[in-house]
Amino acid sequence: MSLLDRLSRRGDPHSLAAPYALDALEPAERVRFEKHLRSCARCTAEVRDLAEDAVRLAWSTAAPAPAALRDRVMAAVRTTPQEPAPREPARARATQL
Repeated sequence: MSLLDRLSRRGDPHSLAAPYALDALEPAERVRFEKHLRSCARCTAEVRDLAEDAVRLAWSTAAPAPAALRDRVMAAVRTTPQEPAPREPARARATQL
């Protein structure tokens, strides 16, 4: 049994704030927690803070690519044999338009 299953089985909706902020709840749990959020200022504030922290963590790990990376990738693309694209029947192409 997963941690999330154990938390939700306890019946304490407050324990679902972190998984909710990380979009890790099942649809039924999400609906139940969103109903709880309408009347719980504590969980609303916790979800807001956790979501902001998740964004900060994501941005803190982002780093600009090295300057020569694009050139190296393009050089590798030019020298790497590519498989031809599969041919689609004309009928299939016409229905996609």
